[in-house]
Amino acid sequence: MKHSTLIPLLMALVMTVATPARAEIDGTTTLKETVVDAVRQHPQIKAMLFNREAVSRDLSAALGRFFPSLDLSSQYGFQQYNSSTARNLGTEDRTRTASDSSLTLTQNVFDGMGRLSTYQGSKARLESAENRLFDMVDSIALSAIRAHFDVVRTRRLVALAQSNIIDHQSVLESIAERVAGGAGSKADEMQARGRVARAETTLITYVGELRASEAEYVRQTGKMPEALAEQEFNPGYVPVSLDQVLETSLADNPKIKARKADVEAVTQDRDVVRSSYYPDIDIKVSSRYTDHHDGSATYLRDDRAMLAMSWNLFSGGTDYQSSQAAGARIRQAQEELHDTTDELTRQVATTWAEYNTAVGQVDKHQEALQYSIESRDMYLMQFNVGQRSLLDVLDAINEVFSNSVLLETAQSNRDFTLYKFLNLQGRLVKTLEVSESAYTTLPQ
Repeated sequence: MKHSTLIPLLMALVMTVATPARAEIDGTTTLKETVVDAVRQHPQIKAMLFNREAVSRDLSAALGRFFPSLDLSSQYGFQQYNSSTARNLGTEDRTRTASDSSLTLTQNVFDGMGRLSTYQGSKARLESAENRLFDMVDSIALSAIRAHFDVVRTRRLVALAQSNIIDHQSVLESIAERVAGGAGSKADEMQARGRVARAETTLITYVGELRASEAEYVRQTGKMPEALAEQEFNPGYVPVSLDQVLETSLADNPKIKARKADVEAVTQDRDVVRSSYYPDIDIKVSSRYTDHHDGSATYLRDDRAMLAMSWNLFSGGTDYQSSQAAGARIRQAQEELHDTTDELTRQVATTWAEYNTAVGQVDKHQEALQYSIESRDMYLMQFNVGQRSLLDVLDAINEVFSNSVLLETAQSNRDFTLYKFLNLQGRLVKTLEVSESAYTTLPQ
């Protein structure tokens, strides 16, 4: 028979695709291990690490400007010096071997607070880079959790589809026996075979979805999904209220923190520009030594300790325009903070709605599944004594399968939204107790 040949092939496909390989050590890969695998190898996190390293170096460079600078200059070569003195002495055509060396120590004492503003701006940029890194880590972790959940869910759906084929095949065999004994209708047998074919098509569809979800898992973690741990509903992750989630998210979400740091950075940039309105005052200690330089027949030594001031009085309006540009960037950063706050508020509200919807669906799908199981069992008993039609039985079997799929999906959505709450509050990786060394080690 056609279906007796097709079913073993489908089962073999399921065993090949849906059965996970034996996992190492304890036999399963936990959700935490999935997250660690994802954040350890993801190129976007590595890029953020290098960006943080660069900004950290910029901060060190800004700090270095508070210290004195020491400059050495030296010249040695041939000089022909023609001046009134040289002409009076008749040495204007003489070429001498001359040298000129100087050593200068410069310490700035006032620059309109430009150096301090540069340092504070670099510090704010480092804070922004760190929060963007943490945000990226949390986002990658959430994507890995989604991939983990999807593989587990689709494996369950494949198992349900496989069980659904077995249920339909059992009814088909019963009908085929009746037809062979002359007690059944050939039309009933054809109807049963059609339902078996439809169940087999559903299995093929879910196997395809499983392949796609496993491919996404590999993309997120760099590893094939083996035996993945099934997540139990964790009541400890359930938020107290929408207001509590929103308050925590606005206070701790790394996107918000990064935007606030951006505002601080561009504010300091404006102060750097405004520092050019003030004079630069430096202490300069220098020593200069020349030999046979500028027509001199001997050496010259010049030691100084000076307080030097330079002050630009006019630059064509450049400083003013730069200050106005910096003010516009501050307003831009403030609006971006406002937009990020609005988007975060929307995401919190949406996730809260998704969670409550999923909770309600789980309750109703559980209730519907229980009723459909009882109906199927009663229909089968009534069918065996001729009180129910085959169509009633097949519909009841399909109803059990449909409610099982809906319940599985609702439970997965409900559980996943809890991790979305943790992500929005900026504490997903921390809650899973993932060590910072898993994602903060700079690649060599």
